[in-house]
Parts: sequence; C-alpha cells; structure tokens
Amino acid sequence: MKTIRSFFVVLTFLLTTVTFYSCLDDDDKYPWPDNALEAIVTVKPLEGNAYYMQLDDSTTLIPANDYVPYFGTKEEQRAYIIFTPESENVQGYNASVNILAMDSILTKPIAENLGEEKNNEIYGKDPVDMWDMWVEDGYLSFRFSSYYSGRHKHFINLIQPDSLNAPYEVEFRHNAYGDTDYPYGYDVQKGWGWVSFSLDKLPDTEGKTVKLKIKYKSYTSGDKTYELDYCTRRPAGKKASLTNLDGLRAIIK
Repeated sequence: MKTIRSFFVVLTFLLTTVTFYSCLDDDDKYPWPDNALEAIVTVKPLEGNAYYMQLDDSTTLIPANDYVPYFGTKEEQRAYIIFTPESENVQGYNASVNILAMDSILTKPIAENLGEEKNNEIYGKDPVDMWDMWVEDGYLSFRFSSYYSGRHKHFINLIQPDSLNAPYEVEFRHNAYGDTDYPYGYDVQKGWGWVSFSLDKLPDTEGKTVKLKIKYKSYTSGDKTYELDYCTRRPAGKKASLTNLDGLRAIIK
C-alpha cells in the first residue's frame, strides 16, 4: 500500500490523451482533522451508487458517509482518498471510514500489441523519470515524472510485446509528441504523473508468485528493466486485521 506525499498538489495525466495539471496550489485551504489519513485504493462498485474500496490485497474499506465520487461508481477506478477511520463496524469489511476527499488516478487496461514498428509509432518510446512502481490488487501502478510544455497532450500506455514467449513481461510506453523538446524554450518544465494498469490480461498464475518484468526508458540511463513479485488477484479477504491501517501516515495540518 502506498501513501501520497501531497494529495491536492499533484501533477498527473488525464485519460488516454494526456496533459499535466495541478489540482490546487495550497493544502492549507483544507484543514483536515488530526486523524486524517491518505491512501491509494481501488474503488469497486456495489448496487446503485454504493461502493467499497480495496486498500491493499487483503483490506477493504466501506464509506460511512454519503460521499459519492465525481467520476461515478459504475466501473472499478483507482483513486486517491483522504479519510478518517470510524469506530462503527460493518459486517463483511475490515473498516468503515469517513471519506473527506477523493480524486481519480488514470486507470487503463494493457494496450493492444501492434508490433514493434507500430508500437513505437503509436505508443512512443519517450523517456520518463520513474520514482515508484508496485503491484497491488491486480494493478501495476507507477509514479513518474516527465518534461512537458503543455502544448501537446501525452499518451501513456502499458504493452505486452510477446505474450506467447514472455507472458509476464510488459513495457511502460510514453508518447510526448515532441512536447518535451527544448525548442519550446523556458516553457518546458517537469510534472508528476500517476497511472495504474489492470493486469487481468496476463495469464493466471494459479496462486503462485512469479516475477513480473517491467521495461521503460529513463532520461538518465536509457532502457531500464525491473522485476516485481506478481500473483493473480483473488477475491479480497474481508476479515483481515485492522492493524493494516496502522501504516498509513496522518496528514499534517
């Protein structure tokens, strides 16, 4: 489970054609309670507008208040949340929480493999600075940064170049459409991005843990490869200990 250094001062990517933006400039406008916590979760739909949240591979949260995400609750969506724990127990879930704020994270499936030439043309191979990557609740998530001028939208994808011979090997792809080039002069700056990719297209590991190989292009060192432990997502265990909440960091007012 990953916490967020700053929830509302974030530069992130929007949907499939992407631009950087900042939500707010001053966290002080939000006097969060002393016991407020922040986390990244998967918002999962129930009937109507109801939903619950998967905190990690084994911990589920149910909202105690009537907070409805602006992006809806019809499909799974990765999201940032700020919340406070509630004392009320809800049967079938680890904890009930009071949602103070929520914002969506770009959530995408693995993109179609078009072959090397088309992959490079469509998905690009522009570099990024990769700050974090992790597997959680069936999603591969990234925290990264890139130069941008705001003149062109960026395109972020995850592809599986050889599903037959390397079923657990994926590539992070970034097409900046020339937006990071320095002819734009001093307008070029660096922005942060968060993105999560569903891994449901990968073969079922049948309960085993395998190595997931992730490739991407770095600004400083070219082509890079990392390996993470991966096991196909199973139905969440909703009876885990509430001690899973202890690792979350309280927000400083």
